[in-house]
Amino acid sequence: MALTKLASRDETIDVTIESYAYAYPDADNIHDAAWHRNWVGFHAPDHRITFDDIMLDSLLVAHYIPVFESFVAGDVQQVEFEPTEPYIRLTVTRRDGDGDEVDVRGHLEHPLGDEMEELDINFETSVANVERFLKGLRDIAAEFPIRERESDL
Repeated sequence: MALTKLASRDETIDVTIESYAYAYPDADNIHDAAWHRNWVGFHAPDHRITFDDIMLDSLLVAHYIPVFESFVAGDVQQVEFEPTEPYIRLTVTRRDGDGDEVDVRGHLEHPLGDEMEELDINFETSVANVERFLKGLRDIAAEFPIRERESDL
């Protein structure tokens, strides 16, 4: 199992995504074979939400690694992270250009019985915490690589 977590500076708020299996282990094409089973968590003082679904895929993780590398390096000031709709959308923005202040804003929709509950996400974090999130994405990519060749599937 590999996970990534983006937490607030004081760690009272976090969004966690864990990939623990390929969703379609017997898939016969690169796109279906890339999907992961994911455990998703959002933790805040007034909310503790967890659910299990299919939302990340190896191709998307591979896309976001260089995007977050550019953010951590200071080459870009904002990243929009949207694994799949309608579950999570996070916008990670440097507030001070070259400093350590980072705002995270976003939206989470999660199953609640037969309905979907929608929550807004808003917290401050640091570049170091974004770098830990990037490390988690790399861990997910290492454990669930893109299966491209027929022999990989």
